[in-house]
Amino acid sequence: MEAARSPSQSRLSQPPVAPNANDAKLTIEKFADGPIACLKFIGTIDESFDGKKIAKSVQCDWLILDLGGVKKISSFGIREWVDFMATAGKQAKSIVLIEAAPKVVDQLNMVANFAGGGRVYSFYAPFRCDYCDSEQRVLLDVGKDYEAIKSMKLAERPCPSCKESMYFDEDGSTYFSYILGQGQFELEPEVVAFLAAKLDYRVGTIDSKLRVDKIIDGRITYLRLAGGLDNTFPREKLAEGLEGVVIVDVAGVARVEPAGAAEWRGFVQQIAPLVDTVYLTGVAPVFLEKLCRAEDLGAKTQVVDFALPYACKGCGQASQRTIDVAEHRAVLKFATAPELPCSNCKATMQSTATEAQMLILPGLPPPQLTKELLHKLAELRMRKLDKKASSGLGQLQRAATDTAARGIGAGTLALALLVLLVVGAVGYVGYTKLTAKSPGPLGFGPVTARSVTPRPTWITNDSPGSVDCKGDVGVVCVGVSQPLASQEEAEDEASDAAYEGVAFELAKDKSLASLFPTAAETRAAAHAAVVRDPQSSQAKRDVHDGRHAAAKVIKRSTGPVAARYWEAYDTADGRKYVAFAQVGMPRGDAAKWIARAKQGTTALGATVVDFVPVLGWRFPRLDHGAVVTKLDHGPLQDLGLAEHYIVLSIDGHDVPDAATFAKLATDEYALLSTAEHGGSFHLLVQTETGDPREFSVQLAGKPTPQTPIPTGHGNHTHDVDHSNGVNVWDAYGGNKRGGRDDPTQ
Repeated sequence: MEAARSPSQSRLSQPPVAPNANDAKLTIEKFADGPIACLKFIGTIDESFDGKKIAKSVQCDWLILDLGGVKKISSFGIREWVDFMATAGKQAKSIVLIEAAPKVVDQLNMVANFAGGGRVYSFYAPFRCDYCDSEQRVLLDVGKDYEAIKSMKLAERPCPSCKESMYFDEDGSTYFSYILGQGQFELEPEVVAFLAAKLDYRVGTIDSKLRVDKIIDGRITYLRLAGGLDNTFPREKLAEGLEGVVIVDVAGVARVEPAGAAEWRGFVQQIAPLVDTVYLTGVAPVFLEKLCRAEDLGAKTQVVDFALPYACKGCGQASQRTIDVAEHRAVLKFATAPELPCSNCKATMQSTATEAQMLILPGLPPPQLTKELLHKLAELRMRKLDKKASSGLGQLQRAATDTAARGIGAGTLALALLVLLVVGAVGYVGYTKLTAKSPGPLGFGPVTARSVTPRPTWITNDSPGSVDCKGDVGVVCVGVSQPLASQEEAEDEASDAAYEGVAFELAKDKSLASLFPTAAETRAAAHAAVVRDPQSSQAKRDVHDGRHAAAKVIKRSTGPVAARYWEAYDTADGRKYVAFAQVGMPRGDAAKWIARAKQGTTALGATVVDFVPVLGWRFPRLDHGAVVTKLDHGPLQDLGLAEHYIVLSIDGHDVPDAATFAKLATDEYALLSTAEHGGSFHLLVQTETGDPREFSVQLAGKPTPQTPIPTGHGNHTHDVDHSNGVNVWDAYGGNKRGGRDDPTQ
């Protein structure tokens, strides 16, 4: 895989001296786009690879590691690589390894934590051709090749050099051991689009023809596009019969090729005389840049909303944010992206869009949408598509069009249409009754399996992604997962939702809520983002991460999940699981927990309380610390601390809670203050925004006495212990006496 150069690509080291040599110096190329970054490794990984430093330079949601160019990994290089993966795991929410070279696969199979928290999506398998005595590499991925990998045998395939058969030249049970243990998974659409645009790397079904789904609702036609725009774009078929208002959801368009762009422009020109207005929604940056100029849109096409990459200078979070054109038109007309608040720290985020994307913004016409149309648009985005219904309506429309084309008179045409519609409707109703699948209890397919029968009575709300809490006998919450392809992941998500529900109910106590107001605001903003755009994977991920962080803390107090249940559904996208989990805390325990959480401890002028679970929404990587709620005059106020700061460690010692803070702060400060030479008093603190910061002050220690030397018959006064003949120290100057050096002897 050869990566095309782009403005966002940069080198992190010197170019390789000999790219084909095993001892080639390591080169790392960096590609970035909003919340996604990719590091491409070429050469040898040895002791010169500063893994921690490289990892700290990357902060993103998704980190892609392209390892196809790795020639060799030394023993010291393995050590540095493991450190790199451990540090990178703290900088990125998800790590994906692609094109892992055979040398990398060998280390994955032998070295624990070689992949850290990352997952391998694609890797090379060694093949050998005996006819031309050559060795080749064949790229496999865990999406489309997993069944072959599970068989541990790969079929022979033609040699690219001599066209004769070559065979897999490894023991499958050994070579595939890590991959099989890891399991199968699919890449997120955002990652697929990034790999396609930045590296020309095609994943999964991105090479397949564009998928088009269609809903007709009165005079509104809703089209949902997913895949890549190329020369196969079916503009003639898609334009047929369009009229009235057309809404095209292009959020799933991950790739726009030149031929596809040309076909799209032809489609827009073709339907312009036939429709009232065309609205584009879910416009991704690649679509915005290539197909949203004034000449591309024409007179009747309007962009409702689009996405741009953003980055927060406060906390470093990068994400793709949706921009409503009507709301931000006053700013967009100056080729400027609106400043948006960070969902993590509330600081102002700045857009990292390319210049080409920014130049598109002034030409976007303000969309003319009524409130009714906006509500309809939101409804259509959430509606599940019935493929059979769409197909049947399309056939009726085409039949009517063909009849009209043959020149039948108006009366005959009307009668024919009426008969056709009645017969078609009767036939369609009968057909759908015989063939349609049950919508199931959640509306997206029938239940195909359950963990137990019947569904437990403790489930009173089955809305995916929700949490339902009751406080009759304490706090009892039931969490519901989103529909997921993995039963285990669904159960984990449901458990996190239930645990976090308990944490939030406890945090509603008035005096406790007043201590952490921004945590509740962050939680509310995350949930509002999902309601506003239910299809946004970033919004869903923010809720998932916030719940998981809060759940990790509250678990220490609630104990295990009280009850679990799951259902499997046969959906249009394959089997999906929805899980339910129940977590509770008795009334007495809840009261004790709240009292303990509010209890402050004071040291060095600072009053602190324990880290509470709801703070996980603001700081998802933290699960402990002492939160400053009040500061009086004292050493910590002088040091620069402020209210709501979280003390994480003191002089290298972790601070798990308020009590530990008080003891460590008092003891360490006193020790350094009375030491002969003093020392530096260090605190690692999480401020309200950004990464943790270190606060320190140099303490002078115990002052040295400066007592004047007394006068009299001698230069010194002595108190010599004659009983044991041991030398003692002068009380004033510290001079040794009682021995040969004593001037009085």
